[in-house]
Amino acid sequence: MEPLTAYPLKCSGPKAKFGESEPRPSKEVESFARKNYGVTFPIFHKIKILGSDAEPAFRFLVDSSKKEPKWNFWKYLVNPEGQVVKFWRPEEPIEVIRPDIAALVRQMIIKKKEDL
Repeated sequence: MEPLTAYPLKCSGPKAKFGESEPRPSKEVESFARKNYGVTFPIFHKIKILGSDAEPAFRFLVDSSKKEPKWNFWKYLVNPEGQVVKFWRPEEPIEVIRPDIAALVRQMIIKKKEDL
């Protein structure tokens, strides 16, 4: 199966919302992830993801999906129209997630070809 790195859909951001699981500053977290895990994709700065002071993007994800993250590594899949089409809890293995991402990317490619 094709690796997810072929898709331009990567983003990640550390959070300290759940039991102060990531209390270090954003730059320190990024450095640690790159050094210890070989992370090469962009990592966002820490943001608030829950409550009234949550970042607008996360308020949108939670409001649209009616699913609030209960722990780190919660994932949402958003289509090009800006609709949340799927979400996954942290324990979902990549093998479960990959087909949904691949299907959405295929739909995007087909639509792009039709638009040409």
